Amino acid sequence: MLTLTQARERAAALDALPPAQMSLREAIGSVLVDPVQAQQDIPHVSTSAMDGWALAADPLPHPDGVRRWSLRSESAVSPATRPAPLRPGEATEVLTGSPVPEGTHAVLRTEHGVADGAELQAISASPDTAPQRNVRHAGAECRARDQLVPAGAVLTPARAGVAAVAGHDHLRVIPRPRVQLLLTGTEVITRGTPAPGQVRDVFGLALPPMLLEMGAGTVESRRLGDDPEELTETLRQLSATGAADLIITSGGTAHSRADALRPALGLLGAELEVDSVDMRPGHPVLLARLPRPERPLYLLGLPGNPLAGFSALTALGVPLLRALRGIDHGSRTPTLPRTAGAQLSGARRGTRLLPVRQGPQGVIPAGHSSSHMMRGLAEADALAIVPEAGLAPGDPVTCLPVPGQQKEDMAWDV
Repeated sequence: MLTLTQARERAAALDALPPAQMSLREAIGSVLVDPVQAQQDIPHVSTSAMDGWALAADPLPHPDGVRRWSLRSESAVSPATRPAPLRPGEATEVLTGSPVPEGTHAVLRTEHGVADGAELQAISASPDTAPQRNVRHAGAECRARDQLVPAGAVLTPARAGVAAVAGHDHLRVIPRPRVQLLLTGTEVITRGTPAPGQVRDVFGLALPPMLLEMGAGTVESRRLGDDPEELTETLRQLSATGAADLIITSGGTAHSRADALRPALGLLGAELEVDSVDMRPGHPVLLARLPRPERPLYLLGLPGNPLAGFSALTALGVPLLRALRGIDHGSRTPTLPRTAGAQLSGARRGTRLLPVRQGPQGVIPAGHSSSHMMRGLAEADALAIVPEAGLAPGDPVTCLPVPGQQKEDMAWDV
């Protein structure tokens, strides 16, 4: 049986998925294999920051000293129109974002100019005749071949926007894992009030949004009974078709006659990377590697009790997903350093994962923390890692953020 730290490190050490070339839209949320470089200067031409007129350097001579320019007859109808170069003393209409003509000294905004037939006059108080006023210069944001986003970074929507501005349509990334959920248990119902011997499904409801927040690309769910042969055949088909990058199961991870997962994995020749963890709740969690020709298929088996299952997901699922996504090795096992704001009791054996919430003096128990319960997790911000001896108020405590449960001050960076 591995310690919690050993199990998390083993999950975090797995290889990332193979790189793929993806469109910018598809690649959002994925980790970049190559840096994003500018294909050209940004902006690639000098443009106007205002609706108004592009002014040549020398206004027309006039006896009253008022600044005037000869106004060309052309009208600006689209930012895509590039006007001809300006001659001394000329002005021409421009729109915000449109290229300014060669020879532009400044841009006079619309409300600071008076157009009178073929002549343009600037109001006396306008600062817009100063050199390069309201001109966005080519290359002001970056030059061609500048690095805009480093390799290894997550492509956020804003970074995808930068890549688009830089001229990219596709990028090479580590794709987000496709997850297949296999939800077991004939006693599990998906609606209504459970009868004696029945329980409501929590994993099918909560796991998909949690996994998407953790970085999964897609999450498909399939509900199975407790038939070992059905489970074995389903795993065999998933391994053969390559339709998933990760399988997550709920229930059946223990060693009793009613638990089908371990026998099924044995029949398929799977190798156990993690065969239970010395933690409470969630110790029957397992992480297996199913053989297939091109690359391994990993399976994370979550215990069937709600708090045990979600504790196992938090402890092992987070580093596992980050490893498959290609997140930097130093960021695959995120933790939160906190202070105990009350007595945090340990388990009778092994490390305890205790649902906690932030109190005035530090984290305090959220309550209802038995493995079969759900209420404590719903009130928690994180899971505190508590040794057998427990922790006293004021002691430092390491916490694991629970996917989908972080408040602003408990969040972690991706």
